[in-house]
Amino acid sequence: MSTPDGRAAPAPAPASGTLLRVLTHTQNASAAVFGVFLTVHLAAPIAAAVGGLAGADGAMLIGREYYLPLEPIAVFAPLGLHVAASIARRALIAAKTGPRKLSTQQYLGYALLPLVLPHLLLHRLIPADAAPPVSALSPSEFGFEFVANAVATRPWMTVGYLALTGAGLFHAFVGGMKVVGWAKRLLGKGKKGADGEVAGAGAAPRKVGSRRRIGLRGIVATLVGVVGIGLWRLGDESAGISTTVLRRYDAVYAAAPWAGLGLK
Repeated sequence: MSTPDGRAAPAPAPASGTLLRVLTHTQNASAAVFGVFLTVHLAAPIAAAVGGLAGADGAMLIGREYYLPLEPIAVFAPLGLHVAASIARRALIAAKTGPRKLSTQQYLGYALLPLVLPHLLLHRLIPADAAPPVSALSPSEFGFEFVANAVATRPWMTVGYLALTGAGLFHAFVGGMKVVGWAKRLLGKGKKGADGEVAGAGAAPRKVGSRRRIGLRGIVATLVGVVGIGLWRLGDESAGISTTVLRRYDAVYAAAPWAGLGLK
């Protein structure tokens, strides 16, 4: 076929190429949406380093005003889409070009799955159980007092919080650079491949320069340290929780799938 001016029309993009572009757009767009929630969500433990339990609860209440009414579309939907699109995109690239070595950011993305799921269970799903003894802990009963009690009584929770923070921040920062590049290309300010293909859609993971990598690790380590200070302060302020609420907190841990391993 030819165009009206007599030039040969470009060949239609293969179906796999179109799918790859769709997955790339989905991966980046969902990451951008979830990144807003992540920023708001991390404000509370960072605030705890300065203001203790009161500071964390204050920051959390402000954040909840933003995301609780929109939680299905601002948190769960982008998170699910990002995970699904990322896995499908990698599988499609591997089918076309063969397996590729995972970058540190990608390794941490997969490592986040066994960290995020328990976090979601303990902080959102199990506390919403209406059956006693949990009895659907309300937001006023389930603030950062739960975290304070976890830090004071369960060292494995502290390790989990810090691991989730470190892996999440590194994955998000490197991913954020990719999202910025993707957004620039969408706006026509970045490089595109042939026939408008999204640059990087089928390429190997971009390497972060050594200087930027050192700086990035320094920022992540600093923020994890700040969160660690916040957790330490929260643990010091855990004594004022009522016995009734503590029993319901214990019931949350007892209902977790891993309680049989002694982690309750």
